[in-house]
Order: sequence, then C-alpha cells, then structure tokens
Amino acid sequence: MSSVHRTREFRQFAPLAVPVVCTLALLVLLPVEIAVLFVAALTITVGVAAYQFRNYLLTALSGAFLFRIAFVVVDSVVGFLPTVPISTGHNRRAIDLATAWSNGHLVGVLGDVTTMRVVMAHLLAPFYVVLGHSSVAGRIGIAFFSLFVGYLVFKLARHVVDYRTSVLAATVVLFWPTIVYRSVVIQREVVLVVAMLTFLWAAAQWLDSVTLPTLAIALLATAFTFALRKENLFLIAAMVGFVSLVKTRDKPYYLAGLTLLSAPFLAFFALNFETFTGHGSTLSPAALESFAYGRAHGDAVYLMGLHYDTWLDVILYAPMKVLYFLYTPFPWHIQSVTELFVGMSALALLVATLFVRRGIAILQDRPYYLGLLLSYFLTGVVTYSIIEMNYGAAVRRRIQFIPILLLLTVVGLSNVEFDVRWPTR
Repeated sequence: MSSVHRTREFRQFAPLAVPVVCTLALLVLLPVEIAVLFVAALTITVGVAAYQFRNYLLTALSGAFLFRIAFVVVDSVVGFLPTVPISTGHNRRAIDLATAWSNGHLVGVLGDVTTMRVVMAHLLAPFYVVLGHSSVAGRIGIAFFSLFVGYLVFKLARHVVDYRTSVLAATVVLFWPTIVYRSVVIQREVVLVVAMLTFLWAAAQWLDSVTLPTLAIALLATAFTFALRKENLFLIAAMVGFVSLVKTRDKPYYLAGLTLLSAPFLAFFALNFETFTGHGSTLSPAALESFAYGRAHGDAVYLMGLHYDTWLDVILYAPMKVLYFLYTPFPWHIQSVTELFVGMSALALLVATLFVRRGIAILQDRPYYLGLLLSYFLTGVVTYSIIEMNYGAAVRRRIQFIPILLLLTVVGLSNVEFDVRWPTR
C-alpha cells in the first residue's frame, strides 16, 4: 500500500475519531444496562445504514453482533447457559484489571497467573471499563471479537469467489449455532480462532508474495497462539511448511530454508512433548494416550476403552476419532437442552460436509490456495481428534476448523442453479 493511499484512507476515517471518542466517554458514564441498550441501538443504526449503502458485509456483521447482544441479555436474565469456573475466573480478573486501570495502576495487578489468563484479562478489561463491571461486558467483548471470525472468512473467500458469495460464507459462519454459542461465553476459544484464521490469511498472501506487513501480522497471531494454546504452534508450522514447499517451485533455496527451520522445531517438539502438553516426556503413542485420557473427564467422555499401544493404533483409530470430534454429541449422548442444541448443530455440520467435495472440486484450479486451507484444516482436525475423548471439549475446539469446512461448503454451493418450473393453468 502506497503512502499516498494510506494518507487518503487516514483523511477519510479521521473525522470519525471525535464521535467515536465521545461515544466511548458516554458509555463509561452510563449504567451497564443503559450502555448495552445504547450499543444495541448503535449497532442497529450501523446495520441499517450499511444495508442502504449496499455494504452487505457490514450489514451481516452488525446483524451478528446485535443477535449476540440479544442472546447475552436474555441469558443474563433467564440463565439457560451454564457458567463454567474458567469463565468466572476470566470475568473476575478482567474486572480487577479494569478497576486497577481506573485507579491509575497499569502493571502488576493480576499477580502470578498464567500467560493465557493475563492475555484474556487485558483483552476484556477495556469492555469492563466502558460498559461497567458486569459479566455482560465481558461476554459482549467476546461477541465483538467473534465478528473478526466472519470478517476473516470473508477475506479468505475473496481469493476465489465473488463478493456476494464471500459475504454469504461470512454470514453462515457468523450465525452457525456452535460458533454463536462460543461467542457469548467468556472463554478463549473465539480469540484463538481469530488468531489462527489471521495467520491463515497471512499465509494465503504469502502464496503471492511475502511482505513485511503480513509477516508482522503473522508474528502477532503466532504470539497470541503461543499465549492461548501453545500446542497450536504445530498447526502454524504446518501452514508455514506448505507455503515454503509452494515457494520451492520458483526458488529452490526455500526448501533448504524450510528444512533448516523446521527440523530443529520438530525435533524440539517431539523430544519435549511434555513442555507443550503436560503429558509424557517425548512424543510417543503412550504420551498421546496419556494426553487424551488426561482430558477425558466428566459425563461427556467417549471411546474410553480405546488405547494407543503402537503408532499403527494411532493411525487406525484416527478416522473414527475424526467422526467423533466433528459430529458429537450423537443422539444417544444428548441429555439436556444445551446438548440438543449442540447435537442439532452437529447434524447440520454433517450435512454441510456432504458439499465440501464440490467446493474442493471448484478450487482445483487454485491448487496452492486449496492446499493451504486443507493443510490447516486436516492437520488440525486429525491431531485434535487423536487427543480428544470428550465431546464437550470437542465442541469448543472444533470451532477452530468449522469456518474452513463451511467456507468450502459455500464455495461448493456457489454455482448451484435451481430450475423452478411453476405449474401453468
């Protein structure tokens, strides 16, 4: 982007600074209930204006945010979603941080907590400062971050399909039931999805050219990934490896660079598996089994009789575990209204999967782009499936990959034409 273009964009958006600052100042002064209603009204205004100006992406984002706000408000009154301890902890630390900021204390507030909890507190604290010290503020903060999932899907789709199809893909992802569900609870999953899709977007740009801005964005996404779930660095390594292999078609020295960079990382990961997962010592079937059973607790466990004695067991069980990871809870698992809601979403995901093959066929003329999407999707789904034995956790963690599956589904349906023949008198 040229300096002239940056200057033009700055002049275009600079006048918005004053009303934005005034709006934030007003929200700080309002009670949390009135502030939330004000945000909802402002969202409606933005959505209507965007629709009138035919900015359908902003319309979809506004509608998704408004739906999430309504969801949070209704649940805060009725309380039909369970509150897990980790959400309570994130809420408490963010409130403590917001209170400290209001009193002029900027550092050393949270004490000795993990990096993940520090990051989440700093991401959510601004919403508590603006909206008030209520868990509703934190949930709206997560809802706001979830909008970037839809935006990034739109940006990824624009590489291969037209504007309307890209908006449709973003809309489907934004309103997908389990993604909505994870977007209104105070947990790290949505933020992690944003980090992973951001890196995927940057890697897609590298297929054409590697630039300093995309490198900076990728490094920032990597830092967030390391802080939130460091085992996901393996997925980042898979994407970097694929891009490097693509680059070897024109620049053979990329292969040497890939080998020099990846070999030490892979060796460190394999020899220090416990550092990344807390289980085993080195990467082995026994370590994978220990990791899987360490996560298998509660009433939502599955395949408890399965054991990894050899690497052949890991390979042979993988297809079955992929089915459980993507599509549970199955009907016989459902015992509550929440599980019924999630189970219906899993069934819809199974139907969507039927059209993924069409999407892959359409993208065959963009093999490098398709390969990058699949390197992230398949590596992530298979590795998480191997170590997952709890469908409650599977529902949370598979939202990292559902956006790619839905993107391929929408691409697959993008050229479907319906021939409707109305009966004549």
